[in-house]
Amino acid sequence: MKKSLEETLKEVELSKEIYRLYALEHLTMIEISENVGIAPSSVHRKIRTFEAENSELAEKMSKKGKEIIPEDYKQLLQEIAELKKQVKSERLRADFYEEMVAFGKEVYGIDLKKAGTK
Repeated sequence: MKKSLEETLKEVELSKEIYRLYALEHLTMIEISENVGIAPSSVHRKIRTFEAENSELAEKMSKKGKEIIPEDYKQLLQEIAELKKQVKSERLRADFYEEMVAFGKEVYGIDLKKAGTK
């Protein structure tokens, strides 16, 4: 039985979507199977067929999948927030040190910046 052009296009799009879920979203065969409504063995076959027939596209998608994913992005944002907090703390500490040195010079007449360098 011959497939129509529309059926073939739908099948190609399904294969591409399955490979996207596999390579970029890192879903398991079972998860993809549940997502698209076909058997896990069919998912496996479509992934391997897609890789064989579209090797260049599959390679690009696999490389892209190793880049930043949404969870990595959230993790980086958390790390940035933590680093900003640490920088703020260090600035407060440096400001306190400067005030302490100025207070020591004013009250005791000792220049603490020069006193420790002998």
